[in-house]
Amino acid sequence: MKPLYFENQHKDCIGQEHKYTLYVAFRDDPELRVIGYIQYTTLHDELFVDYVEVKEELRRQGIGKALYRKLYELNKDCSFKESGYYTEPGSKIRKWFNEEVLGGKVA
Repeated sequence: MKPLYFENQHKDCIGQEHKYTLYVAFRDDPELRVIGYIQYTTLHDELFVDYVEVKEELRRQGIGKALYRKLYELNKDCSFKESGYYTEPGSKIRKWFNEEVLGGKVA
């Protein structure tokens, strides 16, 4: 996979809840066009993934996993909470994340 560029942006604050979007682009793209992102929420020390998207033609190339790794790197002190709903591909990548990155330590 080509080297990636990540940018994390704070989008909103509602009381104690903070909304973020973590974007990814190919580092060699001079325009840094977004190829995927994770929208997530933090509340105190808990983190909830709200939405994950990777451009359809780039799926199954490790970009989603790279997003999840970067998300963890930026938020190691948070407890990663499970959401109530996942698509089939979303369930697979979340299972991978729980096992490989969190080491089975899911709150």
